[in-house]
Amino acid sequence: MRKINGRAGKTPKRSTFRQTLTRRHIIMICLVAVGTFFVTTGVLLLLTPEIESAAARNEYQILREEVAGIIARPTPLPDPSTDREEEPEEIGYDEDEDDILDLALLSLAELARINNDFVGWMSIRNVLEYPVVRGRDNYRYLNTTFTGSRNSAGAIFMDYRNANGFDEKVSVIYGHHTWDGSMFAPIVRYLDPDFMERNPNIIITMRDGRTLTYRVFAARLTDAWDYAYTIALLQPEWAGVMFPDVPYGASNFLLLSTCTRGGYDEERILVFAAR
Repeated sequence: MRKINGRAGKTPKRSTFRQTLTRRHIIMICLVAVGTFFVTTGVLLLLTPEIESAAARNEYQILREEVAGIIARPTPLPDPSTDREEEPEEIGYDEDEDDILDLALLSLAELARINNDFVGWMSIRNVLEYPVVRGRDNYRYLNTTFTGSRNSAGAIFMDYRNANGFDEKVSVIYGHHTWDGSMFAPIVRYLDPDFMERNPNIIITMRDGRTLTYRVFAARLTDAWDYAYTIALLQPEWAGVMFPDVPYGASNFLLLSTCTRGGYDEERILVFAAR
């Protein structure tokens, strides 16, 4: 055996071809796994808004179909002060479907049972049809649908400070301006005078069956600090003086509010209606 400085020489260890190949395979698998993770995550991020929008559209379309035949013959809600011997039958859920909401055979009263925040049904013929809710604040329904699903489409909701609902002097209703044209996106078209002239009426069917008709008389591009919000909620007696182009004899007002797409965050579109 060869000696160096009196010691036996040692042959340096070297990786075999198989070990090297295995390491390269492991590195390649890790790179592929990491790449797949980021690609999958990216695809999911891109698809999530579309999936949520589709789910929200489906929910509200089912509601529209069921309510369409009910509006003409609404079922009044029972008087809460009346004593009832039997509890109302619980509706809207099917145990065999993992508690998925079943919206079949709805009435206005049943809509209220599904969501006690329900205050009425808004209809603008050939433009939009949605249930309107009012929460404890103006945040809950930004990302929650009528049936309680978490969804970025949210719901059409009344300002929580309108405690008396549509009986208020001025009622304010909010909705998202969604990318797919649902929710309150169509009210942007009221900036066009021709569209306003062709679609002037907003019909509200209240949860007790009463029907209110508001007529749109103005719309404007504005911001979140528009004086109309202050007048509506703090000084409603000024509404008839300061709102633009108020119809003669109008006594109640309805404001529809949505954001813009492509504008800055505080930009808003306001639609004014009166009855």
